[in-house]
Amino acid sequence: MTQPVVSLEHARKSFGGNEVLKDLSLTVNRGDVLAVIGPSGGGKSTLLRCLTLLETLDDGDLSYGGLRVAESMEGRARYGDKATIAQAKTRFGLVFQSFNLFPHYTTLKNVADPLVAVQKIPKAAAEERARELLAKMGLAGKEAMVPCELSGGQQQRVAIARALAMNPDVLFFDEPTSALDPELTREVLRVIRELAEERMTMVIVTHEMAFARDVADRIIFMDGGRVVEQGAAAELINNPQEERTRTFLANYQQGE
Repeated sequence: MTQPVVSLEHARKSFGGNEVLKDLSLTVNRGDVLAVIGPSGGGKSTLLRCLTLLETLDDGDLSYGGLRVAESMEGRARYGDKATIAQAKTRFGLVFQSFNLFPHYTTLKNVADPLVAVQKIPKAAAEERARELLAKMGLAGKEAMVPCELSGGQQQRVAIARALAMNPDVLFFDEPTSALDPELTREVLRVIRELAEERMTMVIVTHEMAFARDVADRIIFMDGGRVVEQGAAAELINNPQEERTRTFLANYQQGE
């Protein structure tokens, strides 16, 4: 039986007079790997920011499993109380394109500290969990380094370890390789591919089309604040049904 991990219904979001999300709905089930593709300015990052509570919806419903975070009432999104929001934030992890590591913390401290601060886990246990995850990311032996001593790809893998440390129900990635050169991009995509093989639930905003086709279960193509087309990953990339999707993919392949 499918278990929705995150559900968004009839989402609307405007900045000033610019409506960025227009009646957008999506559901991510446990074990899904969903890739979100589309042109710049199409609403992808705003969608991710609303899902991760960095922005608030103007209208719509947002739930994490059985936890109702926002509910449409009289044409506006009404959010739950502080306890509800705090609980929702334990359900997901977010990996930014710019890593967002604490520059003066060691690799180990970057991963372990949130466990101590948020989950109140004893420091020794938190550090043990951090070491395990850093090893899983191929970073054993780098625990005492600070971010400036690491490559961009290594920093992004620390960021993934930090997000995984909280045992989230779903991991969100906002163009996780856009700041990296091709060699470092391969490092990070390999890690995400391994997580997909472990059936980690993920939503990945990406401009890596071949990666989206090969790793995601489903893809949604966004443009103009709407889901223009969605479907099985390989089918959508290889045989898009909508003219707008075909144009985007053709231009993308020519431009890359």
